[in-house]
Amino acid sequence: MRHSTLTTALVLGTWVAMTGQAMAQGVTGQPVTRMYSDAQGETHIETVMMDVGRSNGFSGTETTYFSRFAADMDLDWHPAPRRQFIITLSGAGYEIETSDGAVAQLPPGSVLLVEDTNREHRGHQTRSLGGETLVMFVPID
Repeated sequence: MRHSTLTTALVLGTWVAMTGQAMAQGVTGQPVTRMYSDAQGETHIETVMMDVGRSNGFSGTETTYFSRFAADMDLDWHPAPRRQFIITLSGAGYEIETSDGAVAQLPPGSVLLVEDTNREHRGHQTRSLGGETLVMFVPID
């Protein structure tokens, strides 16, 4: 219980810190890149706004972990292992390419909501933008 509370506080603190600039400018939402697959098995990207100051799924988080993407990362087609947020903290960033041909770059400060989890679908590719990148994974299911 204590670990879950600490993890939730860390995640919310990080997200609030990243949205500080938006709050200072009077913006009430955080842009989040959402990656999902449709019923036909195609993966798509869209930008959605999530309210700042509300958990939007973080409260159910039991494990948050950090990972460093290598400068030469180039992952072939794959679905995500779980529904999760990936928050880019520092470094060069990375990009995702979805099966519909869309490409999104995720530099530091970006938030990706990953929902293309169907193992029967093609999924997405993930590539480094040329340098190591520190990310935080926040599973939400």
